[in-house]
Amino acid sequence: MKTSSTFHTDPAVDSLMAETRQRRGYVIILPGIEGYSWLNRRIRAGLVQAEVPYAIEIHDWTRRLPRAIYNLRSRRLHRQQSRIVQNKILAYQQRWPQRPVFLIGHSGGGAMALRILEDLPEKTSISGAVLLGAAISPYFDFRKALQHVDRKIWNMTSLADVIFLGMLTLTAGTLDGYHSVSAGMVGFRPPPLSIHEVDKFEEMPYRTEYWQYGHLAGHFGFTAPRFVKNYIAPLLMQAEARCPETDVNAVSASEALPNPAGS
Repeated sequence: MKTSSTFHTDPAVDSLMAETRQRRGYVIILPGIEGYSWLNRRIRAGLVQAEVPYAIEIHDWTRRLPRAIYNLRSRRLHRQQSRIVQNKILAYQQRWPQRPVFLIGHSGGGAMALRILEDLPEKTSISGAVLLGAAISPYFDFRKALQHVDRKIWNMTSLADVIFLGMLTLTAGTLDGYHSVSAGMVGFRPPPLSIHEVDKFEEMPYRTEYWQYGHLAGHFGFTAPRFVKNYIAPLLMQAEARCPETDVNAVSASEALPNPAGS
């Protein structure tokens, strides 16, 4: 597998897609509408600090700044990029079946994660998705996306994220086209869920204890490396006990976990 962001050459980053890591699992980080930036690199750094042993890739689905509003609202772009990420997932699962696969999306990337899950082929699923301040409307019906996760969709929210997920999406709109506050701020307002669906979805509102880990309740706090290390990485690592095909000795911290300094 090759990374999508080949123009971001860095030997340490390349090592995160090494075969020894791919053998363990696969994490795709989806940036917000700003594209590849210090924010998504912080997410990656937090996963590295937590010694998540899976292959880790930042997939830049955007058309780059200053086209941020285009990235937010272009249905054509969303469809094109959804297909690209789907193909990455399918290619990975064909080579490494039964391994954990996760999507982590920040802001517009959180909304894209739901779109990607919805568009996966029938009977195709991944382990789960973590939505960090998703820029999607609270009334988005995510039940189809739930059909394509084995474990859960976790929706991390913050009521204090009033600038980006309140005023901005009220003015410019959410990724699904509604002028409203976002589900990443207030949570989802779904139709009634079945017992099976309830087990696959979890709202995770902001908690004051996040302050000590660098998440100060704003839009960028979701990407704080210490927050990612202590609250997002453990969600992914639960999959280790569920994947008997994984060789638990395949990756050591010294072998394939680069120092995140400068990430």
